[in-house]
Amino acid sequence: MRFPILVTIASFLTGCPAAPKPPPKLPNTALIAGSYERHKPDGETAIRFDPNGSYRVAKTRMQFDVEPPVGTGTYKIDGDQLTMTADKGQCAETPGTREGVYKVVLSKIGVRFTKVSDSCERRSAYDGQTWWRVN
Repeated sequence: MRFPILVTIASFLTGCPAAPKPPPKLPNTALIAGSYERHKPDGETAIRFDPNGSYRVAKTRMQFDVEPPVGTGTYKIDGDQLTMTADKGQCAETPGTREGVYKVVLSKIGVRFTKVSDSCERRSAYDGQTWWRVN
């Protein structure tokens, strides 16, 4: 009695199409463009990475267009390594604190920072944090 049931199940399973594969992940150079914010208890700060290679830090995402910003600068991403170079504001005060390097994990929902090297104390606070995508 069991044999016909097993044959029926086996026939059914082999005739089913394979589950669709998820689309491939976009490269990090495309994924990083957008706005992110961190939530309490880590603080309330927002950052916008523009596709042109610039970034802008604000107190909250509602203050991206408020002058002066917390900080501005440029960024480069190579694989999973993000290099941020401050131009004005946060971390731009002295040459030794302008550049910070982080390993990042990017997805459609956010970015997670792991510090590689950064002598700017305020930006170093990003280490180990996930910032959530807001657009």
